[in-house]
Amino acid sequence: MTRVDPDESGTARPRAADHRRGAANNFEALRWIAASAVIVAHAWGLRGLDGLYGRATGLDLGWSAVVIFFTLSGYLICGSAQRRSAADFWKARALRILPGLLVCTTLTALIVFPFSDVDLRTYLSSGQTLKFVFGTGTLLGTEYALPGVFQHNVSTQVNGSLWTLRYEVACYLAVFLIYVATRASRLNFAHAILTAGLACATAHALIVFSGRATPVQITNILSLFFPFAIGAWFQARAKSTPTLFACLGAVALAACFSGTALYTVLAAATISLFTLWVAFRRNRALAAISSLPDYSYGIYIYAYPIQQMIISATPGWHPLQQAIAAFVLTLVPASFSWHFIEKPAMALKSLSLLRRRPSSALT
Repeated sequence: MTRVDPDESGTARPRAADHRRGAANNFEALRWIAASAVIVAHAWGLRGLDGLYGRATGLDLGWSAVVIFFTLSGYLICGSAQRRSAADFWKARALRILPGLLVCTTLTALIVFPFSDVDLRTYLSSGQTLKFVFGTGTLLGTEYALPGVFQHNVSTQVNGSLWTLRYEVACYLAVFLIYVATRASRLNFAHAILTAGLACATAHALIVFSGRATPVQITNILSLFFPFAIGAWFQARAKSTPTLFACLGAVALAACFSGTALYTVLAAATISLFTLWVAFRRNRALAAISSLPDYSYGIYIYAYPIQQMIISATPGWHPLQQAIAAFVLTLVPASFSWHFIEKPAMALKSLSLLRRRPSSALT
């Protein structure tokens, strides 16, 4: 499942409209919660089991967490697109994602070898290994398994969570192009974002309704761009965040269409609205979590292989036990990634000679 990726360090400074509501936000805390939810979802999913959340809502917990990530990312990336030059925008995006990801795929390939059924020479010389490290690690290829690894687990993927990162970048590109096009044509950016998001949601619902076999890449981008666009739309409007009344109305509407082709679309909208509503509420617990270092990206990209190793080593454990163990163990590489890879890489953005003067938008 993604995460998703925050813009800059993650804790966004509120826009002018947000200052009227009291300033600080809970973006960091929501990313921590979403990353932890992915671990819980995989604790059951990687063993082929359904969790309580799925049985109660008909939704996948991991997918719901990805919607949270994409909503927050849409809000932040939209602000970045509006205040940066094209070169600085893409430099910032690359520095935020790629260094940590490439280190992750390299370390993962080395650490999981003991769980492989092939010899070291075959393992290291395999094109699959190279594609996992350098293809997946740079988003230029797609490979989530390694030779002979986890062959006795229910899932043989080494890091299935990384599939969302390519769609995240696709959403970056879409919002960036919409911004450039609206500036050139003097159209309303917020209206264009909303139109694009609703078009993707409608197309996804029609595909589900038709029952036709559709390439998974198409359904994925259609379903994920919608929450991304919702976040971007609220950023582009620069006026308000969702009201509790709107959030509860979305819940009621989604419930009315449960079991239909519209349910997933409406559920995504509901999760996105609640995410943005919670993001700007005053809450001491969320504020405390937001004060922590931003380990969410590291948790997201390292948790899956750690969970696979735990499942392989402790097949008799309860999924909740495995989830707790995975969370604790994942904090180690996540902290390493943040302090020694991600944060230093993001500091390089300040070296840009093409950097715009910061505006009052998010920084």
